[in-house]
Amino acid sequence: MRNSCLTAAIAAAAIMISAGAQAATFPMPPAPAAPGFRVVADMQMEVAHSYANLREKPTTHSKLLAKLDKGTKLDVLGKVSGGKWTHVKVNGMEGYISTNLLK
Repeated sequence: MRNSCLTAAIAAAAIMISAGAQAATFPMPPAPAAPGFRVVADMQMEVAHSYANLREKPTTHSKLLAKLDKGTKLDVLGKVSGGKWTHVKVNGMEGYISTNLLK
């Protein structure tokens, strides 16, 4: 029985090859126009002091992007420079704020 099954499988393969069997191709579905998800910050913080400067880079010498008032809520994107600076997004702007000014 085992040999007859093997013989039948070999015969079927030979027929497919000789007949020029081809794999079916299926069209790829179109990509969605817009992603179905939105990236949300893992954590929010707020300005703890009377104000905090939003900087372009994590240094006090970089360009000042905005001055944020106490209580302004920020989306935290990450920490840099050993945790001294926090990369944030606020009001559609991304920048850096000294971590000690946040809570």
